[in-house]
Amino acid sequence: IIYPDIATNCRFFLDEQGFFGSNTTYFIPGRDLFLLGILNSLLAQFYFVQVCAGLEGSSETYLRFFRQYIQNFPVRPSEKSQRDKIALFAERMLSLQKKNPRTPQEQEMVKREIESTDRAIDKLVYELYGLTEEEIGIVEGG
Repeated sequence: IIYPDIATNCRFFLDEQGFFGSNTTYFIPGRDLFLLGILNSLLAQFYFVQVCAGLEGSSETYLRFFRQYIQNFPVRPSEKSQRDKIALFAERMLSLQKKNPRTPQEQEMVKREIESTDRAIDKLVYELYGLTEEEIGIVEGG
């Protein structure tokens, strides 16, 4: 799993091609789709906004994804079925990202599938962490 040093949101990516990162990327060894799904969730985004050092941009804050923030990210213990569901949706997201839609209709369809898959992952992550409706509102609101 590779990710940038500085980004406005979670941008964790599974490198299956063996790319070389520059000095501004980091990686987590292994092919852990469960972890990939969690790290790209809205809950992880909420967490990292709270804990990461930030650089003020013209209209956004750029987060510094230093190792200590990633290492301290609380990954909840989970049952195999929970892990498998999140990993399955993360795998689906990877395949959607690889699609090359040609027409505006195909582009819109892929965009909607990506959004739907994102929402499904977020829902599973909320369940994994035991969030209440109120807490989900806080995460999704800011």
